[in-house]
Amino acid sequence: MPREAKGQLKWWGNRYSVRVRFRDGHRQWIPLSRELTHTQAVAKANEIAHRARTEPRPVVESLLAAGDETLEQWSVRWVDARTERGLESARDDRSRLRTHILPIIGGERMATIGSARLEDVRDKLDEKVRAEELSWKTAQHCWAVVRGMFRDARSAKKRELRVREDNPCLGIAGPDRGAPKAKQYLFPSEFARLVACKAVPVVWRRVFTLTTYLFLRASELEALGWDDVDFEHGKVHVHRSLKRYTRVDKATKTGSTRRFTVEPSLMPLLRAMHRETGGVGRILGEVAIKDKYEFSRALRQYLAVAGVERPELFTNDRTRKWITFHDLRATGITWLAVQGVDALKIKQRAGHANLATTEKYIRVAEELRPGFGTVFPVLPRSMLRRDEEARCA
Repeated sequence: MPREAKGQLKWWGNRYSVRVRFRDGHRQWIPLSRELTHTQAVAKANEIAHRARTEPRPVVESLLAAGDETLEQWSVRWVDARTERGLESARDDRSRLRTHILPIIGGERMATIGSARLEDVRDKLDEKVRAEELSWKTAQHCWAVVRGMFRDARSAKKRELRVREDNPCLGIAGPDRGAPKAKQYLFPSEFARLVACKAVPVVWRRVFTLTTYLFLRASELEALGWDDVDFEHGKVHVHRSLKRYTRVDKATKTGSTRRFTVEPSLMPLLRAMHRETGGVGRILGEVAIKDKYEFSRALRQYLAVAGVERPELFTNDRTRKWITFHDLRATGITWLAVQGVDALKIKQRAGHANLATTEKYIRVAEELRPGFGTVFPVLPRSMLRRDEEARCA
């Protein structure tokens, strides 16, 4: 039976250090955290010696060097690891850290920071929400970053990130949740006015129409190719989306694929676009949704140009949210519910993860159905040609 690995412990200056032998034969003195008592240092030395015998040296060295690593220093490695995994939220995580988290606890040791300091972060987020410096949903996203960091600091798959034996975030209540804002949708008459206005560029009218009639998220619209459209049977197959920053294919948001019948009023536009592109590549061709906020601003701008002036479409306050590009997808789903389509069919076409999400649209539709108008209206012929003059119909 092999002898139990024990590291040589020594007090140097203001802290303990442990000398260990790695499995490749290399010996090394490694400083421990200044805050360890003698008993804790002995236990840590034995743990380090064992890990040095069983794990690759770079993994152990990175872990041990984290004894005095600040949260800010550790967060750089954490965000980099998330970026390597292809997580799109990594860039947003870096921004939330820099703005809302690091100014409070960024200089503290990642290995020893306690629950009380994390409650300070939570309290500061609540304070900013009350001062209307950020929305409650943004506060929730920031708290998700905190929870994710300390979860991974204890049990990340990437061993170099494990610098704690506990998770101080457990049991701490997150920031307060506010009331969800009322979402927007377009009535069929408003949509018809938008896509009939020749002062709105044809390319934009097509983008607005495709995402509405096919219930697409922006990233799904970008990824949709001509090989996903079955003209013979009138079907479309939504099975992929594009990553926001790297622009490579990925699965849809919920991981589900969906194939359904295209609305008859959309088929003439699809055929016209197919002829223009030769049926090769992406449906949108050179159009790229680089910034979802840019597309939302364009939608509001062109609604105004087309004379759609319903105030709540342009109002953003505590209880209402002005219309965004994503609300065109919600518009199409609402139209299905108004049409009386079965809930399970709506869920499948929309790609919802659960029926509860679909039922929200159905409840809205039940209130709106009387006098709502004819959904999925026939599209104007001016949309079938890209060289139409820019004049208002």
